[in-house]
Amino acid sequence: MYLCRRGLAEREAVSARSSRSAVVFGGTVKAKAAQSLTVPMDTLDKLDFDILRELMVGSGAYLRNDRVSLGTMARAAGVHRSTVADRIAKWTRIGFLGDWTIDVDPAALDLAGAHVHFQARAQPRERALRLAALVEGVEGVLVFDQGWVAVIFMADSPAALMRTETLIARILEAERSSRMVDTALDYPETRPFPLSPLDAKLLTVLLQDSRQTPAAIAKKTHVTVRTVERRLERLRTAGVYYIRPIFHFGRIPGVSFGLLCFQYSGGARGTVLRRVLRLVTNQIGRQVEAPTRGMLLVHGSARELSESAELAASVPGVHDVVLRTFLAETEAPGFPAWLSERINRQSRASKVAITK
Repeated sequence: MYLCRRGLAEREAVSARSSRSAVVFGGTVKAKAAQSLTVPMDTLDKLDFDILRELMVGSGAYLRNDRVSLGTMARAAGVHRSTVADRIAKWTRIGFLGDWTIDVDPAALDLAGAHVHFQARAQPRERALRLAALVEGVEGVLVFDQGWVAVIFMADSPAALMRTETLIARILEAERSSRMVDTALDYPETRPFPLSPLDAKLLTVLLQDSRQTPAAIAKKTHVTVRTVERRLERLRTAGVYYIRPIFHFGRIPGVSFGLLCFQYSGGARGTVLRRVLRLVTNQIGRQVEAPTRGMLLVHGSARELSESAELAASVPGVHDVVLRTFLAETEAPGFPAWLSERINRQSRASKVAITK
């Protein structure tokens, strides 16, 4: 799951937890004994969701930018590391977990990004989705219930972003559309990040597979392991990239996933988020560092998803709550090459700026 991300996340940890999940994340010895380790092989249970939450976001406001270890996830979930390894292997086996890549901050590359929901009418639907996924700069296409389609995309400028949005709307024959994330509007303070040629190589390698160790990356980029570690730490600290495992949320029988979007006034952000995150206990992912709006990735039955939306709407200061249920996704085959070219372009621009 990816939500079209801006750059440097706020350093405050999103530490609100429900009483239901506090046992899991408290790391107590009793919690380990209480966990049931049996689960049908083609579905997910509470332990899967606890591990999934730790893998995706940990205690942060967005995707992790570190390579979280099995031991760290095991301590957070209160189980043995071999149990975590078995669950992750199961995710791959049943088609829930695919490849691993990175989510790059559009602003770091001097790009604009958006996550837009379109109410699509185009038929045949699959053909329209494939065409939308082929548009230049499109990172992914997500299919929701009630005819809604989310498209995450980037462009070279806000004007180009608008042109891309207009083209996608035509392809999908969209009656309505709504920007759920607009990087220029939501994160106006972010700026392009100076990338060296080596930085560009590292990001390109991670874009292909973000599970690689520093040693493997060093071999591919012909530098020392220490150099890789130092450069990646610099990029992580600046919020240039985040680790993104690619999950297929529409492929698990008996489990529904939803995207819960909401808005709030900037002055009430801290209080509102603490209450929302405390009440909505079935979240496994989030993007909640924007000044006036946030998103939660939630799981459960249709009723549980609906209750999550009701709980979020009950928080004073929250408005425009939207819940959409995932049905499927369409991959954008041309995006890695498109983004790699922009990474290299930013590296060349940074070199020229330094020379001047």
